[in-house]
Amino acid sequence: MEQVLEKNKCTGCTACQNICPKKAITMKEDKDGFKYPVIDKEKCINCGLCIKTCPVINTTENKSINKCYVGYNKNEEIRLKSSSGGIFTLIANYILEQNGIVIGAAFDKENKLKHIAIENKRSLEKLRGSKYLQSDLNDIFSYIKEKIKDNKILFVGTPCQVAGIKSFIKNDYNNLICIDLVCHGVPSPKLFQKYIDELEKENGKLINYNFRDNKTGWDTYSNTATFKNKTITEDRKENNYMKLFLSDIALRQSCFNCNFKLGNKYSDITLGDFWGIKNHYPEMYNKSGVSAIIINTEKGIELFSSINKEIEYKECKLEEIVSGNPSLKISGKEPKNRDNFINELDTLSIKQLTKKYQK
Repeated sequence: MEQVLEKNKCTGCTACQNICPKKAITMKEDKDGFKYPVIDKEKCINCGLCIKTCPVINTTENKSINKCYVGYNKNEEIRLKSSSGGIFTLIANYILEQNGIVIGAAFDKENKLKHIAIENKRSLEKLRGSKYLQSDLNDIFSYIKEKIKDNKILFVGTPCQVAGIKSFIKNDYNNLICIDLVCHGVPSPKLFQKYIDELEKENGKLINYNFRDNKTGWDTYSNTATFKNKTITEDRKENNYMKLFLSDIALRQSCFNCNFKLGNKYSDITLGDFWGIKNHYPEMYNKSGVSAIIINTEKGIELFSSINKEIEYKECKLEEIVSGNPSLKISGKEPKNRDNFINELDTLSIKQLTKKYQK
């Protein structure tokens, strides 16, 4: 077999890699910094499991309940540590209190973003907060398959990652709860690594990077880089990495034709920011964070009812959430000069790339 899927459609979810009985598929980084499946023809037995498992090839329309809420965690301390309203923390704590496992994206010591599994509340801090780049799933799907029969598992990721685990697992286990995030698209890990390398060249070893520092307010957040002897905070509108991310120039190609918008959600709950809260529900606004919550399944309704006593919330309309989060319905357009940007990613500095390619 030559390939599983055309490169410009592949989300990098790793379902094909994990399903292959002969381990003939490996995920390898291309020049744009994203990983794609590569097939070892000598190992491949042409069983077709990879094609049968690919969530993009086998996309089916799902009927979501679309029960919608605007809300936030009543604990302000948790909200300040979160990207928006602190709802993820409530759900994660609920799973952990049942001796469950929570799986989400976290940075390692080398500032590489990977999906990891945690089993206690002390480790929850690693998973909290937004990370604006694509995480490495590696073999986490196989880990879930091994644990799912005996453990309650919460998986949190982008819509395509959730579709990937559902397609890989196949059975709709009651033990598996999936949350997807309102996704603008995933920027290249290679771009972020370049950005970090340039920061470290000037300031020393990076200890922590916060994409959503809410000290000035949830809706006026900054980016904060913490080094051994100093901390640098930039308004998101002035940060070069965020400028490139929001200009769409560094997004994965599949993000420009995403299969997993509203109407084709595989998650139980979708979480995001309730942008435009002052226009729709000014009484719910607070500077610590407000979440948009979309319940997609009966399982999601049951989960929400288990934690809603700790949430200040109000039912809302789906259209009100979409108005501030158009990416729920519409993919961005691929910039015409994306290929040029990728070709110069290794040669130009972040500052030069921003000046040349930012919209």
